[in-house]
Amino acid sequence: MRREPIKVSDIDKVIPISQKIMVYVEDGNFEGTYSSYIYDIDQSGIYIAMPTDENGIKAVVRVGDKLEISFVDNRGYRIGFTSRLIDIIKEGNRVIYKLEKPQMLVKVEMRENFRVPTLIEAKFYLFKKGKIIQASGTILDISAGGVKLSADVELELRDKLLLEFELGNYKLEEVEAEVVRKAITGEKGVNHYGLRFTDLTKEQEDKIIKFCISKQVEFARKMKGIE
Repeated sequence: MRREPIKVSDIDKVIPISQKIMVYVEDGNFEGTYSSYIYDIDQSGIYIAMPTDENGIKAVVRVGDKLEISFVDNRGYRIGFTSRLIDIIKEGNRVIYKLEKPQMLVKVEMRENFRVPTLIEAKFYLFKKGKIIQASGTILDISAGGVKLSADVELELRDKLLLEFELGNYKLEEVEAEVVRKAITGEKGVNHYGLRFTDLTKEQEDKIIKFCISKQVEFARKMKGIE
């Protein structure tokens, strides 16, 4: 995927106050995609409202955790950067996250692997201990690069899976994926796994990208109500 670096000396000229943003939490029990907006920017950092998903669930993040931020600017380009949470500020009932100011932004193609939250039932198969295991789970978010899967089956890093799931009227079958992350949820018997697609066909990739873009449009409309 093409990423074009953008050097910035004054980031608040690039990211306006109140800019709606998408926030991806990379690790932990709240891994996933959320919406927020730029609350303020000063010399010491960027302040954002506590990220919230489309179901109203707030992302509880710890100081030091890494976040991926992206937004669409007024020219229609998707701009992104990676940062870390450096402080949590409470103003009455409002919680504000303070992030490190990035030294560089990147402009990414709209086909970039941005993730969207979803709830999709999936079947999967894996070869383990000399036999084929069939199981099911729920896809919690998806991109053209992979999915976050919730399942009660114990998987290990580098396990290879074949996935089956539906996006609208389109059924994806024999989608090859590999376990690249594992998170313990605290709920007995349920784990979250980060899966990377390893051999998507062009048709499968296009269907997933189309689905993600439609979900982003829907997500952006909901974000308009966040203040």
